[in-house]
Amino acid sequence: MLRTVIVGLLAALLSLSAFSAAPVRADRALPKRIITEVPPDAKQQVDFNAFKLNGTVTEPQADPAVAPVPYLGKVQLQKKACKACNWRTVKKVKTDETGKYRTKIFVPQKGVWKWRVKVKASNGYGTTKGEIWTAAFE
Repeated sequence: MLRTVIVGLLAALLSLSAFSAAPVRADRALPKRIITEVPPDAKQQVDFNAFKLNGTVTEPQADPAVAPVPYLGKVQLQKKACKACNWRTVKKVKTDETGKYRTKIFVPQKGVWKWRVKVKASNGYGTTKGEIWTAAFE
């Protein structure tokens, strides 16, 4: 009797772990959005330690003859302070009706920060990550 209960519990746990892993694999198979960014160079400098980061997020369509549709939603600005550190969401920015977003990235007084933009998976599109930008005083 005890063996039957244990086997039943193990089977239930294994089936739950299979269901929780399925969305991760499904996200990889989804199409990605297109993130186009303007590099934060000397022309984009706002302050001595801040640069503008402008970009556009569009959603490609199944028919290549149809132009991509602008993404209306939130874009996450993420920062990483070291190689071993994880990406942290610093700010969430809404896109306008044309899919454009504008935000600032900052430069630390010491060390190096890496910045990127991320759009979460939704509406049949997978999670999309933009280019990684490095900010540091030279």
